[in-house]
Amino acid sequence: MEGNSPPLLKVEHLSKKYLIKKKLFYKEFFTAVDDVSFEVDRSEILGLVGESGSGKSTIGKLILKLIEKDSGNVIFKGRSIFELSKREEKKFRKETGVIFQDPRTSLNPRLTVYKIIEEPLVVHNIEREKRKEKIIKAIYDAGLDESFLDRYPSELSGGQRQRVAIARAIVLDPDLILADEPTSALDVSVQLQIISLLEKLKKEKKISIIFISHDLNVVGSISDSLIVLYRGKIMEKGRTKDIIKNPFHPYTKILFDSLPPDHPSHRKKINEIPEIEREDIPGGCLFYHRCPIAEEKCKKEPVIKKIHGREVYCHFA
Repeated sequence: MEGNSPPLLKVEHLSKKYLIKKKLFYKEFFTAVDDVSFEVDRSEILGLVGESGSGKSTIGKLILKLIEKDSGNVIFKGRSIFELSKREEKKFRKETGVIFQDPRTSLNPRLTVYKIIEEPLVVHNIEREKRKEKIIKAIYDAGLDESFLDRYPSELSGGQRQRVAIARAIVLDPDLILADEPTSALDVSVQLQIISLLEKLKKEKKISIIFISHDLNVVGSISDSLIVLYRGKIMEKGRTKDIIKNPFHPYTKILFDSLPPDHPSHRKKINEIPEIEREDIPGGCLFYHRCPIAEEKCKKEPVIKKIHGREVYCHFA
């Protein structure tokens, strides 16, 4: 946190379960998010990383109030988003933006680029005479120019479509953007361009970004802080450079060890995340059944340890 200024976003003990089976006297739930807490400072990029089903996107939906929480709180600019009036909620929508995974499905194919970027301005009742100026500024900020405004999404490349999605997300000058796997549908070279663009927007516009991805290489290259999730729970949290240099949690270590080499000469045996070898222990460590160093004490819930500015969910940290 810079100085003594409060965080832009504060997530407190957020939890979400989904009902997956219901019988007469029995209900079975899937825990998507389990007691998650973190903060996002102004002009910070926070990375959320984990396997599919780790709860990354669910956390994003909860933060944007697209789904209802079971417990916990999300505080944006000092106010709980779950206690906002209709007028305050509309302001909250204006101050937050979202970039989805696949621009082929997130952009309306029947609308021109101009109309796509204009949509948020119409929803928030921005005067018509001011819209064109904002749209042109947004398209340039996203790395395109006015010649794209009359085109349709089908006439654009994948990278160009994602730039249009970014232009739509920033046209209202939000303070926070949720980027949900924004590079996963793109070629590697285009991924780097989009990452550079998001970093530029962070610096120039002081936008905070929550960057969701399963790709540690991508998250590690863009984020200031990093949260590693497993089955809805935070395994490790801290400054990205510290975690990359020396991961503490066994799950984080395995994730890094499983990354492909940056050059064929650096090829090594990839340590895959072990498949289930033990039964889940109710009340024990969530990673117990796949952990390569698990012991008897791991059958009890670990206490989250704070070590050198980092938080780790592990007995061995």
